[in-house]
Amino acid sequence: MSIIVLGANGQLARHLLGTVPSAEFWGRETLDVADAEALEARLVEAAPRAIINAAAYTAVDRAESEPVEAWRVNVEAPAAAARAARRLDAALVHVSTDYVFDGSANTPYAEDAPTCPLGVYGASKLAGELAVRTICPRHWILRTSWVFSEYGHNFMKTVLRLAESGNPLRIVADQLGRPTYAGHLAELIAALDPAGDSPQLPYGTWHATGGEIASWHGFAQRIVARAAALGLLAEAPEVIPISTADYPAPARRPAYSVLAPSAAIAALDGTTFDWNTGLERALAALAGAAEAVTP
Repeated sequence: MSIIVLGANGQLARHLLGTVPSAEFWGRETLDVADAEALEARLVEAAPRAIINAAAYTAVDRAESEPVEAWRVNVEAPAAAARAARRLDAALVHVSTDYVFDGSANTPYAEDAPTCPLGVYGASKLAGELAVRTICPRHWILRTSWVFSEYGHNFMKTVLRLAESGNPLRIVADQLGRPTYAGHLAELIAALDPAGDSPQLPYGTWHATGGEIASWHGFAQRIVARAAALGLLAEAPEVIPISTADYPAPARRPAYSVLAPSAAIAALDGTTFDWNTGLERALAALAGAAEAVTP
């Protein structure tokens, strides 16, 4: 077996089905990734040349009350995958997050910027990075941010669902970041050729995102405007800017979680992280699906 993808049911894995079709995809029905001992044993038995860890505990608020579960999925599972990869001399692709930073900066975070997560989710993802970095020499840690897609549960789809009522949307405007289309991330992972003999990107920690900096409010405005233009919404509702203080949540969010895109990734042929292009692709896919089910 050449490549195994962990987290078969997530939005990234759904795109990897198209970009890395030869891979074997392991979801909950195959194995509970939170069982680190079983995961390591199964990976060693399968003996892939590369492992792509697209599994994660991403419920940022719920993680505050479920720290053990978040730790098992975001730390113990990547550590198990890293141990298996080291034993097999395989490569490991591990996806991480902008939430490893506290958002106190006012310029984009470089790969070597000091980390300081604000909550359980960010802390568990940072610990997962450290485990992968320490255990497995042949690794790519791909930090990304604000991932959206036509698949799964994400901000874009939540906005579309709420916008169907036509009522105004109240969206936080004082948190800044870079949205990332999961399809672009999947295309990057395929371009790495992780199971190949000549990696297209040096091993290490990279920032896989790009495009213009946006607030959640600005992103939502773009979503509803384009969705209305494509006929997914009867009309674009008003999007009202609010502050973080107006939308209290169990977990603190970084106010400025803007990642500086890695130049080495930008130089790879066939990769892009223009989220406006990704938004058009995601909305077009939803529009096509809606047409397919309309009598």
